[in-house]
Amino acid sequence: MVSDALLRNDISALRQIADEVARELAFARTLGNDVFIQTPISFPSGRSVGVKLIGGPVTFTVTDNGATMREAELIGAEDICRREARKVASEFDLKFNSWELFEADALAERLPGIISILANAAALTMIRTSDKFAERFGLRRREELSARLSRIFGERNVAKDVEFAGAARSWSFDAKVALPSGRPGLFSVVTPAPISVAFAYSKLDDVSRIEKPPFLGAVLEGIFDPGDKALLARAARRVFLASDADDQFRLAA
Repeated sequence: MVSDALLRNDISALRQIADEVARELAFARTLGNDVFIQTPISFPSGRSVGVKLIGGPVTFTVTDNGATMREAELIGAEDICRREARKVASEFDLKFNSWELFEADALAERLPGIISILANAAALTMIRTSDKFAERFGLRRREELSARLSRIFGERNVAKDVEFAGAARSWSFDAKVALPSGRPGLFSVVTPAPISVAFAYSKLDDVSRIEKPPFLGAVLEGIFDPGDKALLARAARRVFLASDADDQFRLAA
């Protein structure tokens, strides 16, 4: 049986470790006349959300100091971020002035809760912004692929956003091409994101199993792990890079 003395010693050591971890997760710093609190909450980029305290000692203004908008600027999504920030500010009962998420007149005893709410609101704004930006970027990639295939094979031979039945179910493809050989060609853009690779492999593999499979092309956008690239190559008839010259795509004919 563990003695009470040993248990007390263990709890004391554990508390010391917990206190050290807590200090690493959240801490205050002063830059000039400004005071900031770094929180354990993170943006999708991995950077910690920090808040700035203004005023005091009884009431404060708590603000993200424009950090959320700066995160959006890094990916070119300022317009999306402003829309999402207004929505999130309303949901969290905060304010947004087109640059900062903030709460004015926060009482000192409410600071821990307000700081937590504001940091979570900032992170949620960027999560939604990133999701909407990915949708916009994905649409642009698909439009660029369709335009390219139309240039190579003729506009009347290219259809966008088509459904095609595989061995188990129907799947969506970014473009279908009536190839000169008379064989249909199906193309999909794939990004390095694990979910994109997994989904692309599933549909390419399923469609490849039908009795007369079409030409299957995976168009890779970004830098891929060699293993993921090899996986897609097992299911697709050909793997293209988005940066490939048009002549590479003509090989599908």
